[in-house]
Amino acid sequence: MAYVTNFDQSNKADWVTEISATDADTGDAIDFTGASVAFQVNDDQGCQRLLATTANGKITLPDVNTLQVSFTDEEMKTLCSGSYACGAVYSLNGETNQLLVGTVSIYNGVASL
Repeated sequence: MAYVTNFDQSNKADWVTEISATDADTGDAIDFTGASVAFQVNDDQGCQRLLATTANGKITLPDVNTLQVSFTDEEMKTLCSGSYACGAVYSLNGETNQLLVGTVSIYNGVASL
């Protein structure tokens, strides 16, 4: 079962968030070592607007139980204010699992560098 969450984020600043999870059956923290992970943001038409993966380097592991997802301010500037769908999946040991689903509310941060 995926975690349902909501984020609020400026379209004028970096978006860096950390994700950790526990195994629903055992309650143990999930060790993401060797996992392929994707975090995606889609617009209301279902079109991909942002994509972070372990393969493209936008998802890293600060420790074995934590995923860090990072988008730059330049990437965030491509988003208009509004609500976007987001979701994350990971694949480990031949099994793919939904990690989270939700929305990200993008607000206009006004100031820009």
